[in-house]
Amino acid sequence: MPYPKCKIYSDRSHYIAIPHTERPYKPRRKVREEEIVVEEQQEQGEQESATPQADIDTEKQIHEKRDSDEIEQAVPEMPHTSPKIMTAERRMTRKQLFEGLYREGRGLKKRALKSMLVKGMKSYFPGEQAAREYVDRNLRRKQRNLVARRIRMSRKANLQTFNYFVTLTYNSAIHTEESFKRKLRTTLSHFADRKGWKYIGVWERSPEKKRLHFHGVFHIPEGTLSGEMEEVNSYSFATHKRQITMQNSFFLKRFGRNDFEKITDENRIGDALSYLMKYIEKSGEKIVYSRGLPQFFISDVMEEDVGCWVDGEYMGRVSKETIAKMPKAN
Repeated sequence: MPYPKCKIYSDRSHYIAIPHTERPYKPRRKVREEEIVVEEQQEQGEQESATPQADIDTEKQIHEKRDSDEIEQAVPEMPHTSPKIMTAERRMTRKQLFEGLYREGRGLKKRALKSMLVKGMKSYFPGEQAAREYVDRNLRRKQRNLVARRIRMSRKANLQTFNYFVTLTYNSAIHTEESFKRKLRTTLSHFADRKGWKYIGVWERSPEKKRLHFHGVFHIPEGTLSGEMEEVNSYSFATHKRQITMQNSFFLKRFGRNDFEKITDENRIGDALSYLMKYIEKSGEKIVYSRGLPQFFISDVMEEDVGCWVDGEYMGRVSKETIAKMPKAN
C-alpha cells in the first residue's frame, strides 16, 4: 500500500517518513493570565550632610583663597551620600516573572535553580506547595521546548550539505554589541538571498572574557565568498597550542577576527552541531537560521521502492540532488 505525500526527515543514518493525514488543525485558545504586582528594590543615593548654607560658605571660601593666591586649586568637599533602598512596583504575569528569574538563575544546578525559583515566586501564590507545582510545570515546559529545538535543528541540518564551520568574533573597535549582531545578521541574510548561502548558528560568550562570538555551520557555494582567505598563526587558549586558522579579509574589515574552517569530513558536521547545541542549552540563545531551511521533504512512499515520488512521477533514488528537487515542508 503506497503512502502519498509523506513528510520525510533524516537522522543522518536513515530517512524516516511520517504519513500524511487529513486531520484538521485547530489552534489552541490561549488563556489570558492574571497580572500580579511585583515589588523591586533599587538603590538611590541620598545627600545627607549637604545644606544650601554649607554650599554658599564653601563657594565663598574658594573665592577668597583664589583672590589671595593661597591655593592654586580648591575643590569643594563632596557631600556624603549613602544608598537608599527604593521600592518600585511592576505589573506582570506569573509566567513573565518565572522567565525573568529563570534567566537570572541560568548556570545554576537544577536543585539550586528550582529553590531559587520557588523562593522568588512563593509570595505570589496561596502557599509554597502551589508555587512548587507551578515551578515544576514550567521547568518541564522549558525542557520540552529545548528538546523540540534540538530536534528541529537536527532535522534542518541533516537535509543540508555544509562545507564550513565559521566563528566570527565581536571587535569593540568596530562595533557595539548591538550593531555587531544587527549588521552581521543583515550581511549573512544578504549573502543567503543573493548568493545562495545557507547557515545555522548561535551567539555565544567566551567563558573568561565574555566576548561575544557567532558560531555557525555554513554552506557557501564555490566562488561566492567575498574577500581573500589568508592563513593566520595564532595561539589557542582552549588547547594551549599554536594553531593556523583561515581568516577572510571581507569579514575582518567589517566585523573583526574570524575563522573559516573547511569541513572535509562528514563526522565534523556532527561535532559542529553538538558544539552549537551545547551553547543553546547553556545560554538559552535562539538559533539563527538562514531563510528556507526545511525540516522535511515531501514524497510518496511506494511498497517496492525507496525512491522519491511526486504525484506518481519517479524523481530518482534518495540523494542530496534528488531531495533538492522535492517539495519541502516545516
